[in-house]
Amino acid sequence: MNIKKLIKGGVLTAATLFFLSGAKTTANAATQPVLDLSEWQGRITASQVKLLKGEVKGVILRVQYGSNYQDKYFVHNVKILKAAGVPYGVYAFSQYVNASDAKQEAKDFYKRSKAYAPKFYVNDAEEVTTTSGTYSAATKAFATELQSLTSKKVYLYSYQSFYTTNINSKSGYDGMWLAAYQTSAPSTSFSYQLWQYSDSRYSTSLKASTDASKFTGSNNWFGTTINKANYPYGGHVLQEVVRVKAGTKFYGTSKTIDSSLTKVNLRVHSIKTVYTGKSNQVLTLYNGTTAIGQVRAQDIKASYYSNPKITKVKVVKSNGIWTYKNGKVQNHIKKGTVLKVSGYKLVGGYRKFVHTGHGTYFTANKANIKVVK
Repeated sequence: MNIKKLIKGGVLTAATLFFLSGAKTTANAATQPVLDLSEWQGRITASQVKLLKGEVKGVILRVQYGSNYQDKYFVHNVKILKAAGVPYGVYAFSQYVNASDAKQEAKDFYKRSKAYAPKFYVNDAEEVTTTSGTYSAATKAFATELQSLTSKKVYLYSYQSFYTTNINSKSGYDGMWLAAYQTSAPSTSFSYQLWQYSDSRYSTSLKASTDASKFTGSNNWFGTTINKANYPYGGHVLQEVVRVKAGTKFYGTSKTIDSSLTKVNLRVHSIKTVYTGKSNQVLTLYNGTTAIGQVRAQDIKASYYSNPKITKVKVVKSNGIWTYKNGKVQNHIKKGTVLKVSGYKLVGGYRKFVHTGHGTYFTANKANIKVVK
């Protein structure tokens, strides 16, 4: 989070971005990231924050760089996050020269952010700036002062080597946010709850590279959980064949999919768990070997059933349907017949119901069968 650190940004082509997003599916599906943002990412717009709400678990905003420098976009960004319902905490990049100065920085930090009701406060302690007393004592003084001003949690941010050498105590803090840019969670002799794993994760919402973190275990400093009932569209699987609704905009962009592509079968190349709009999935689609882009699950034409809770279906096709096994025709099923199902399988990229107890499968196309209780 160092202000002196260059933020890796730039423009990616749409195809490049979609390939990169697909490559990160495994890492990002289980846990939404926490982004920490400052003026380096600029002023967040209303359209960006709508997308950001589905991309992240929460945001941590910089308030100040020492007492003498206020982040020039903090007020704007915190207001727009609050209006959109994106949970946020705040952090201060510390520059205190002694314990007394640390207390003043804590006071200024609290004064500048309290009106916006952040979920928590963070002391970003990663640079020795003390000229008298010890850095460790000043860092503790910051926490003691801030704890006296708020009932919210106060956390410490640092790097492992810096923390061990210059602080080596979480006295006064409710937990720790550890920076370690590596592929696996670091092993330490001290506990931490939030792990900053990257300083260059590309945010599709902000179209910029940002620091990214994730909580360890079941920790969640934001104290919020997603109401999954608000995001009913999903259930798609890799290599599934789908079609996209006309007028669909690619996820994270204002670009509308070409009408010709809404009339052909596309294949699901990768899947991200993202809560956005009414969807719990964002799909990367291919036309043959060409990457088309990312769309939300709600923008897929609902031609096939995909709810795993379905247990019975009724044949509605006038001339009935056939069951199959290992690609070979088995039995003809007449219209009106009710069949028990135990899930799905993909055959040539198309969803097929598994016929309970028979080892056979049949179409999940809504034009041919309907769900019954």
